[in-house]
Amino acid sequence: MKHATQIRLIREALAAIERGSPPLAETFTKNRVAVYTDPRRAAKEREILFGGYPIVVAFSSELRAPGDYVADELSPVPTLVVRNERGELRAFANMCRHRGSRLVQGAGHDATRFTCPYHAWSYDTDGRLRAIPDEYGFSGLDRDGCALMRFPVAEKYGMVWVMPKPGAQLGFEIDDYLGGLGEDLNSYGTETFELHERRVLRKPMNWKLVSDTFWEAYHIKVLHRTTIAPLFVRNLALFEPFGRNHRLVGVRTSIEKLRAMPEAEWDLLPHATILVNLFPNTILVMQSDHLEVYRIFPVPGGTDESITEVNVLIPGKDAPLAAERQWSRVMELLVGVIEQDFAVGEKIQRNFESAMLDEVVYGRFESALEHFHRSIRDALGESIEG
Repeated sequence: MKHATQIRLIREALAAIERGSPPLAETFTKNRVAVYTDPRRAAKEREILFGGYPIVVAFSSELRAPGDYVADELSPVPTLVVRNERGELRAFANMCRHRGSRLVQGAGHDATRFTCPYHAWSYDTDGRLRAIPDEYGFSGLDRDGCALMRFPVAEKYGMVWVMPKPGAQLGFEIDDYLGGLGEDLNSYGTETFELHERRVLRKPMNWKLVSDTFWEAYHIKVLHRTTIAPLFVRNLALFEPFGRNHRLVGVRTSIEKLRAMPEAEWDLLPHATILVNLFPNTILVMQSDHLEVYRIFPVPGGTDESITEVNVLIPGKDAPLAAERQWSRVMELLVGVIEQDFAVGEKIQRNFESAMLDEVVYGRFESALEHFHRSIRDALGESIEG
């Protein structure tokens, strides 16, 4: 982020430490428990949020060269992204047009064609149908009409977004959806980061409960008292909205060192953890030496199960080999911390399903939580009562 923005945020953090309280909204707010349990609401979220907004499906580091591809199994619509021979990204529904079989799984390189494992229909990297075994059985078939279903795709800031909506306009500008966050993402140099490790966690809790764990610092001193709590100023996080996205800065105790330095030398990142919500379901966590990315999805067919993909990205392949062990420890630490959150979240989900609670309360220092849920309501065309 701009140095002027860093100075502003550091000043806010130091002032909050001096007065002994975080920035406060005008009032507390409430949210309906039904947003975590209502199957009709869940179906609406899948249709509108996960079908009408750009979804992060991959990282640029996975798709550097022609023939590189990623099959995203977590999105509600199985998606295949490939870089064609001209270096252009293409995104398709990962479904054979013959009988709907999944074409490919995982990720790979040097692809020139994708051949269905069921009946061997074959497609090129532009999605055109190229081969039909025993084609005499399909005499008169319109091959062009049997090309793979193509989705709009955009690549920027080291990430690849797909709009999983057949027939949507193929070109879109991702900055139109980021509400001004692009400047921050660009300043972090996220396009230079390489995927180092990925894990997938499936949990019996609503996908929004997973996201909720990231959007307040209130719980850190209690739930994480034996892990990360000593590193952070108690209940201090600086929130800022960017359209339906937002940024939350968790402040480390080491920020006090900056008091003795001239503002021209201030640098926020070594003394903070910067969390960014890319609406609706992707969370970036900028640390001083690496990037964490969480992609959170509902499991179709219910309200009480979600899948979270945890990614650790590091600053380029040329990072020192001695750091390899460090990155493995980073993954173990962050998974250990979020598993503490998830253990509580699973019990919250069970409590919500008991129908004993109608509402939950967000404190005046939990503005990011309120913004996250208000953004979802706005996207779905709901009011707080609706």
